[in-house]
Formats: sequence, structure tokens, C-alpha cells
Amino acid sequence: MNQIKFGSNVIKYFIFKTSRIKTSEIIVDKDNVILRCPSSKTDEELEKIMTQKAKWIFEKQQQFKKEKSVIIKPTYSNNTTVPYLGKNYILEVKTNQKKDSVKFTNDVLVVNLEGKRPIKKEVQKVYEEWLTLKGTKYLETRTDKLGTKIDLKPSKIIVKKLKGKWGNAFKGTITFNTNLIKCDKDTIDYIIIHELCHLKIQDHSHRYWKLVRNYYPKYEKKVEELKILSRIII
Repeated sequence: MNQIKFGSNVIKYFIFKTSRIKTSEIIVDKDNVILRCPSSKTDEELEKIMTQKAKWIFEKQQQFKKEKSVIIKPTYSNNTTVPYLGKNYILEVKTNQKKDSVKFTNDVLVVNLEGKRPIKKEVQKVYEEWLTLKGTKYLETRTDKLGTKIDLKPSKIIVKKLKGKWGNAFKGTITFNTNLIKCDKDTIDYIIIHELCHLKIQDHSHRYWKLVRNYYPKYEKKVEELKILSRIII
């Protein structure tokens, strides 16, 4: 990771060189700054580009911090970002690997593909399989902890892709959307509490929301935030 200074602030950024492009571009979100550039560019040229754009980068990052949702909708292209637990991680796609897999290396999420080409559908498939695996472990542990606190526990937990909803509770089983693990931990807690309360009251009556309020007092604000996140994530 590289860095430049803008006043008293330090801007950290990743450099990805490639022979596929002829001009440099800077990708900015709240968590990361990525400089994609031609392989021929020297370190001095790249530092000059970043220094010239330092004010713009800083302002963009401040803008992201003010927004309710900081999750960037993934495109599954190399050197973009993918979300996990509320943070956008840089995505690096490697082809011609021994097997399809995912690993973290220095805050970079690396998707390894057996194939020779970084096909977006394949990248998405491998990433979401990994997300389901990670999500299942996290959601089982967190649901057990919150369930113990509010004395409501499911008989079974399922994590899979759901269309148009974050979760579902029916006959003791809670099903969570795989995409939920892209959200921040507080949002995940709210959805868990929401579904746990449905184990006791199936409908969305006044009695139900009163129960939710007991365990998540500011639920109305979270409901509004989820309307935005739904358009990005689900």
C-alpha cells in the first residue's frame, strides 16, 4: 500500500498496473483508493498523479462518510471492490489457479479461478459461495448470542440467496439472505432481532413492533436505512 499527504491527512492507496489500459484512473470509496494505470507508468509519474488529485480524493472520501450507505454495488471486475461486513474490500481476480477459492491478503479479497478468463459470473459465483460459508458461521454464532439475551432461539438456521428479503422466520426456522453478510454488524444484529421476534409473533402488528422496540429501540431508523441498502445489495 502506498500513501500521500494532503495537509495533515494521509491518503492511502493501492496501485494496480495492467497492460490492458492506456490511461490511468482513480477509483474512490469510503474504505479504499485504487489507482489503475498502464504497466509503463513509473513510480514518480504515479505519485505525481495522486498528488495532483489529492484534494479531489479527500473530498470524495468525506462525501462517502456523510452518506447513509457506504456499500458499493459490486461489478465483480478485477481491481474494483466487493462488500463484506459493511466494508468495501478491493477485489483481485487471479486466473489459471489450481482451484476456485477466496482468501484475504492485506485487506484485499482475492478470488482465484481455475479458468483462463476473469468471467464476472464466475467471480460472483465463487465470491458468493465464500460469502455463504462465512455468513453461516457468523450468523449462527451471532443469532445464538442475541437469542440467549432475549430468550428466543430458532431450531434451525439456513443461509441462502433470497429474492427481495433479508430474512424469513417460519415454524422455528430462520432463513437469512446470503447478501446480509455484506452489511455492517449493527444492521445484521437488527435483522437477527427482527427474525427472532417473528418466532414469537408472525405478523407485523403493533404488538410485534413493540417487541422489536424492546430489543432494538431505534428500529424505525434502521428500517429506513435498509430501504437504501436493499437497492444496492439484494
